[in-house]
Amino acid sequence: MRTEDEINDEIYRLKDMKPIVRHTTAFGDDNWAAIEAQILVLEKRMDMDSIYAMWPDEDGMHECDSAQEAFAWMNSEEDAQFPSDGWRSLVRK
Repeated sequence: MRTEDEINDEIYRLKDMKPIVRHTTAFGDDNWAAIEAQILVLEKRMDMDSIYAMWPDEDGMHECDSAQEAFAWMNSEEDAQFPSDGWRSLVRK
């Protein structure tokens, strides 16, 4: 599992990055809601049961997928991709 400092640093990066990421995908999915899902997972140290309870249906699929990515990174002992790295290509220029 990531250290408290690593998790807190990633929360900060996600919060800092959110306003400069394109708000919606080409399919109309809400990127900002997906980033908020990642932040929530990291802040609350959510487990998978909590993630599925929070985003149970297809309407929240983008958020659920993003939340799962944050969970995987938070619990990884490997060099998994930081959740914020996944948003870099969607930063508005």
